[in-house]
Amino acid sequence: MNAPLRLHGYAVSNYFNIAHAALLEKGTHFDVVSTRASQDETFLAVSPMGKIPVLETPQGWLAETVAIIEYLEDSLDGPPLRAADAFRRGRERQLINVVQLYIEVPLRSLFAGVFMGGSNSPQSIAAARITLDRAIGAMRRLIDPRPFLMGEHLSHADLFAFYCLDIAERVSRFVYDRSILAELGLQRWALNMARRDSTRQVLREFDEVFAPYLAARNAAYQYQPTCYGEVAGD
Repeated sequence: MNAPLRLHGYAVSNYFNIAHAALLEKGTHFDVVSTRASQDETFLAVSPMGKIPVLETPQGWLAETVAIIEYLEDSLDGPPLRAADAFRRGRERQLINVVQLYIEVPLRSLFAGVFMGGSNSPQSIAAARITLDRAIGAMRRLIDPRPFLMGEHLSHADLFAFYCLDIAERVSRFVYDRSILAELGLQRWALNMARRDSTRQVLREFDEVFAPYLAARNAAYQYQPTCYGEVAGD
């Protein structure tokens, strides 16, 4: 690549953090541009849903986190972050879908009453719980921490799970007084992930912006640094 990649986004977003961590793990040179999600026409021209992250590449702009990390894998040198054979790649993608669609998305529906100074209805809390229960059962059937979720090597599935479960764990504890990581037996995996150099950098930047984000919204949730160490009993 002739020009460095530029990752546009904001460290409060767990999806931005997934892409940021993937870039760090690949060991490539890149720039971060602080950008908020927007429905402004100028931003929609590069991120059609107006979401972050969005990656600026020598070929053009690329949005959606899964698309971004697959582009990085296809175009960059560095340690591989997906399996070599098609079936194992499919299994990794399957786990990503479960984490994203059936844990993070339902609990995201409760963000208003946790992080944004709003409230959640009993119906929305009950509906999210039903999906969360099923997703935890699905994850138990899919994961094989040896020591990473899909075996011996770090993969996109680990990055997606780590940053989605960090935010989901906060919501689940606050709303349901339950730990997703403990129910899945992933405390040690989470702690090992938290100790990676890429994770330390990403979480440090997250912690710097998360407290002001909550304060600005008069959130019911009280700021605390990432809770992985606490969950793991470290």
